[in-house]
Amino acid sequence: MIRLSSDRRLAGLTKAGLFVALLALFLVVPAAALGHSELDTPTPADKSTVTTPVLEVSGTFTEAIKTDGSSLLVKDSTGATVAQGGVDTTNNKVMSATPASPLPNGAYTVQWTTISADDGDIARGTWTFTIAVAPSPSPTATSSPSASAAPTTAPTATPAPTAAPSPSPSGSGSNTGSGGDVILPIIVALIVLGAGAAYLLSRRGRPAADA
Repeated sequence: MIRLSSDRRLAGLTKAGLFVALLALFLVVPAAALGHSELDTPTPADKSTVTTPVLEVSGTFTEAIKTDGSSLLVKDSTGATVAQGGVDTTNNKVMSATPASPLPNGAYTVQWTTISADDGDIARGTWTFTIAVAPSPSPTATSSPSASAAPTTAPTATPAPTAAPSPSPSGSGSNTGSGGDVILPIIVALIVLGAGAAYLLSRRGRPAADA
């Protein structure tokens, strides 16, 4: 009786273990079969605002991606495709798109489609980002030296040198002239007096000579 009971317990445990193993297998196998290559790391980041020029848009995914059928599309705010790319040649978990020139400021949407390299399952999704690069300052115009050196007002004419007045005759010259005017009448008077004296003397001498 005891041995029979032990066998039944062992059989029950075996059935329970088998049931758990089958249940786990049932849950794990479909999950593995339904594995998708989902987006892991977008660049630029989802819903980010970029302030530097964007030269490449890329995404890293959770699983290896098939080259055929997988794509990465970058679209502007009007829905126009501005860049298109695919699986990276050096890393089959990465897709990238390189625009012909840095993307201008604005809002962008990235649409990706992956086909898993393991089971061929297809996954799709999107992410967005905004570019807001500040414009570079324009150089200020430098004025030419000739323009800056030009006077704002006309130069005033240099006054012509005035002729210096000739010096007036010194006082000594005028005194000399006036002295000559005084001396000349005196000399004339002395001559007249001398002539008169001589005449008188000659008059006095005549009677004496007659006697």
